[in-house]
Amino acid sequence: MLEKNNFDKNKQRVISAILHKPVDRIPIMYRGLDAVHQKLLDHFGIGGNIQDNWEELMGLIGFDLFSTGNGIGKFTKIKPRYIGSRKRFDWDSNLFYAFGIESSYDNGIKFLENKEFSAFETISDMQKYDFPTPDDFSIENIQISERLKKRHFYGIGLLGSIFMISMYLRGADRLMVELLTEKKKAKYYIDKIGDAVYSIAESFLKELGEDIEFYALWDDMAMQENLMIPYESFKNFYYPWYKKIFELVKSHSLISYFHICGNANLIIPDLIDIGIDILDPIQTSAKDMELVRLKKNYGKDICFHGGIDVQKLLPMGKPEDITEYVKKIKDLFSGEGGLLFGPSHDITPDTPVENILAVYKG
Repeated sequence: MLEKNNFDKNKQRVISAILHKPVDRIPIMYRGLDAVHQKLLDHFGIGGNIQDNWEELMGLIGFDLFSTGNGIGKFTKIKPRYIGSRKRFDWDSNLFYAFGIESSYDNGIKFLENKEFSAFETISDMQKYDFPTPDDFSIENIQISERLKKRHFYGIGLLGSIFMISMYLRGADRLMVELLTEKKKAKYYIDKIGDAVYSIAESFLKELGEDIEFYALWDDMAMQENLMIPYESFKNFYYPWYKKIFELVKSHSLISYFHICGNANLIIPDLIDIGIDILDPIQTSAKDMELVRLKKNYGKDICFHGGIDVQKLLPMGKPEDITEYVKKIKDLFSGEGGLLFGPSHDITPDTPVENILAVYKG
């Protein structure tokens, strides 16, 4: 295990790593599915639920961050309340339903194509659609704990997924075609989504900007080999909105966090250009996403969050294999900052406890 947690010191270590300042050791983060949290609580004889015992688990294992796929504070991430008229889906923590995107849940969330919007033939048809506004959300009664704020990171990370919202709203096939052949139509609805995302973020940050420390945006537009769309489509349709959103984020002096699974190499320079501080999840099983390569190409300009494979290494490897990989990466980044090291995605229940603990042994 790492040393017993000193939460104030851990937070400063994380900040130093993000800023590429020298650190006494590489900050380590943890994230997992609910069943994994429970498995660890039971292993340590804590019992109860993770909502009441997450800090105790952090202290016992010794990790610096309790992270998620869209932020560096699972239990200190603020979630505004949706008060609009659309049907709610409790398992949709990103609130895509505010855009009219329904979903189902069976061992994971599955977003469904919006049949109404995907059937629209003309921009005139699309103009009849109601996109969400800041008035559809409430942040009343949100409480910030001063004790937690000193020890952890408060932030916000939802409703920023412009690409994913456009894909589920319009339908993947139509989106891919219109990005190439009906660009005026694609630009219309992507801009409507972008404007809604920006306006909502602007409203949230106006009210919360003094009390939070990070803003996270999750938008999976890459696969194992490459982007899902041509780079030119990313640059022409989506990049301008990311740039505008993160200019707003930086005006509030917040840590900026961008999540994109798969091979993100093509757009990492663009993310650096718009001031992204943290790149997540560093899916090392994807092409050219090994931390050795990423550090060489971009390590001075962005902080990596993740980097430990949860598909093969953690569930199937031996504890000594995990310990060896962890040591290799820690040596690579030793003293330099630029890495918040941990699982690339939520650890899955098939992962042995001894393999999980091997990540945090030293």
